Amino acid sequence: MRATQASFYSTKSASGSGSGAGSDDDDILNAMMAGMESDFTVPKPPSSPASEASSSSAESESVSGSDPEPTFVPKPIDIEKRLKALLPEYLSYGGELAPKPKSALHSNPSSNSLTIAQLLAAGLHLGHSTSLWNVASMPFVFGVREGISIINLEHTLTHLRRACTVTKAVARQGGIILFIGTRPGMDHVTIDAAKSCNAYYVASKWCPGTITNAQEIVGPHTPRQPDARPGDLAKPFKPDLVIVLNPIENMIAIREATRFNIPTIAITDTDVDPRVVSYPIPANDDSVRGVELVAKVLAEAAKEGNVLAAEASKRQSRERVEGRVDRMNSWSRRP
Repeated sequence: MRATQASFYSTKSASGSGSGAGSDDDDILNAMMAGMESDFTVPKPPSSPASEASSSSAESESVSGSDPEPTFVPKPIDIEKRLKALLPEYLSYGGELAPKPKSALHSNPSSNSLTIAQLLAAGLHLGHSTSLWNVASMPFVFGVREGISIINLEHTLTHLRRACTVTKAVARQGGIILFIGTRPGMDHVTIDAAKSCNAYYVASKWCPGTITNAQEIVGPHTPRQPDARPGDLAKPFKPDLVIVLNPIENMIAIREATRFNIPTIAITDTDVDPRVVSYPIPANDDSVRGVELVAKVLAEAAKEGNVLAAEASKRQSRERVEGRVDRMNSWSRRP
């Protein structure tokens, strides 16, 4: 900037313009602006000798005549680069940044970490209109607001944890878990929950007789056992636990499971009789976000049961091998 100011003063002295105190102030202000011009102007590309000659002639004309006003061209600023450069300074004042939370796609919430605030945010407290009330669901209703029943989320959390305990126990014993969710727009919720815990699912439509008449409905599609005889029929497997995400459309599946003493878990809204289900979960079954939350929590409980089952199987195998080794050692010690 000093070099720029010096050249500016020499130019002003050569031109012979300006006198007095007012002119000195203007000269200082113009010198400061001329010095700042180098910080905001974009560097020019290298020019040819002809352009250099023309520019030198233009400069000589400007020196001999009146000084042109400096023009400022704003330099483009890379905001992202600037923020990255300032990040160490912010960290030195504010400390380390908080760790990023894990995505819900990679880790499902567990029943122990679930809170009423999460249930409220998912919209599980909204029931149906009072005209659609089922009398048996009234113990789970907290109140009525503008004709819409409000479900008590304390009951929802308690019943959901109980359902998770049942799901975990069935998975720990190596049982077959079946997810049923056939409502349009919720098929991906059913499929993702079942695949995350190595379970089975029905996401399109429940075929009547799948459990009560399994030999005719599912039998032809069941693979035969390796040790089956030529005349033996394929034996279809029945689920050990049925989880229904929309019970209104799948009452036939619930009745079939009840007839064969298969426990059922279902999201029971205020228009559903919770007594038809073994383990009801009073909540809103119309909210996709709420149904997804309940399905993820149940799937996480099933995954925990699968882990416990795998650990128990490894422990039994290790104990069996150790028992054989002990027997062989005892036989070798005999005279």
